[in-house]
Amino acid sequence: MTVQEPDELADTLDRAYRLILGRPADPDGATGYLVALRAGELDIADVCATLAGSAEFTERLRPTTPTEEAVDGPAPADDPDWVDVAELINTTSVAELAETAENYFRAVEDPDNLLAKPVKDAGEAPDLFVTFGQVLRGLQVLPGMTVLDFGAGTCWTSRLLAQLGCRVIALDVSPTALEFGRQLFDRQPLIGAQPTPEFLVFDGKHIDLPDASVDRVLCYDALHHVPNVDEVITELARVLRPGGIAAFSEPGEAHSAHPQSQYEMRHYGVLENDLSITDIWQTAGNAGFTELRLCLLDINPQWVDLATFQDIVAGRAGTDWFVDATRAAVGSRRMFWLRKVGTEPLDSRAAQGLVGELAIDDLEVDTSGGNPVWTGTCRVRNPGPRSWLPSDAGFGAVSLGVRLHLGDRTTRTLARIPLPGHGFEPGQETSFPVRVEIPTQPERITAVEFDLVSEKVCWFSVNGSPVVTVGL
Repeated sequence: MTVQEPDELADTLDRAYRLILGRPADPDGATGYLVALRAGELDIADVCATLAGSAEFTERLRPTTPTEEAVDGPAPADDPDWVDVAELINTTSVAELAETAENYFRAVEDPDNLLAKPVKDAGEAPDLFVTFGQVLRGLQVLPGMTVLDFGAGTCWTSRLLAQLGCRVIALDVSPTALEFGRQLFDRQPLIGAQPTPEFLVFDGKHIDLPDASVDRVLCYDALHHVPNVDEVITELARVLRPGGIAAFSEPGEAHSAHPQSQYEMRHYGVLENDLSITDIWQTAGNAGFTELRLCLLDINPQWVDLATFQDIVAGRAGTDWFVDATRAAVGSRRMFWLRKVGTEPLDSRAAQGLVGELAIDDLEVDTSGGNPVWTGTCRVRNPGPRSWLPSDAGFGAVSLGVRLHLGDRTTRTLARIPLPGHGFEPGQETSFPVRVEIPTQPERITAVEFDLVSEKVCWFSVNGSPVVTVGL
């Protein structure tokens, strides 16, 4: 058990209360637990287990409607400082809220804490990683795609997308936030030859991009700061290409009633709006989106003992436990994606469905020189659903790969032979001459293998496509 300092114990205990029961630790309960923790009679895992087994936590798992959640919080009559989010929207213009966001970032004296996101806080980091990971899964990005990071802020999500090889456009209403984003890229340069991001200031209404100019839109915890949600969703649809995806991670429908939301609105004037997924879907449908999918992932996974785990794996545990826990989790978080009308072409930047047919005819070996030279005619055909990118396209470029099988049962890549033309459409086939010089040193070569390969994606044989192997 890790020994913590007294102040750390109190902070950890309070965090456990907030995560499990959704409230600060009450004085009586905190005192009793702290005495036991400091005496070594309990550790924090014991406390968490007790809180999770309480009637209060069981009640939290009970399904609630957004109306019930709002009623449980402080009502305006009970709190003279209560901020009515609807009134804030009605009395503040889009331009004024944009200026508020700019003032918020302009007041930051030391941006290091912001630039450390998503790992600036050990309590926050797990949820950020989980939610970003699931939204990234829904976004279905591929290297080379143009991705609009809407409400990018200090651009930590932009940096991760750029590292994945995306051409990122970081969009925000705050020029200062984007300047912090530039600092982030300068201080933490991308690894490898990845595309340089573009930084674009948003006026709150119109995105300064042409129609159908981006492949993906990421909106990570940004839409609930927007007063004109319908207008923004329509703009996102406009700049997306046909078949493109916009993915979102946002708080739930009673977000403005949360104590932290009230604090942010009172002290900083920022908008912490309530988002209705039903309203969003209606607007999205009118704007040109044809598909909505929501994530049911519980961002706070359940940790159980071995016996419970084995019961669940064996199917002996009922499903109610999962359903209740999942319902409780999704009540405060909405992760979803929207697909725009149209069809997005499939290509060789993704491995799924990437297959080919390959043959080598009239193979001859010339040993008159130093190393043996193999010549022949290669026939290839694309029988799958994906277009093959040209051999000079970089990521996802399809070539004929030549690998050497060695005596120690390892392989070495010998060469990439470009395919003729400017890519291959499904059903297309061709033949072309090949010439390969086979080295004799340093390892003993047992066979030469010809296989199609999509650069930095996969060898086609991984998906079951045939190879041509010639033994020596």
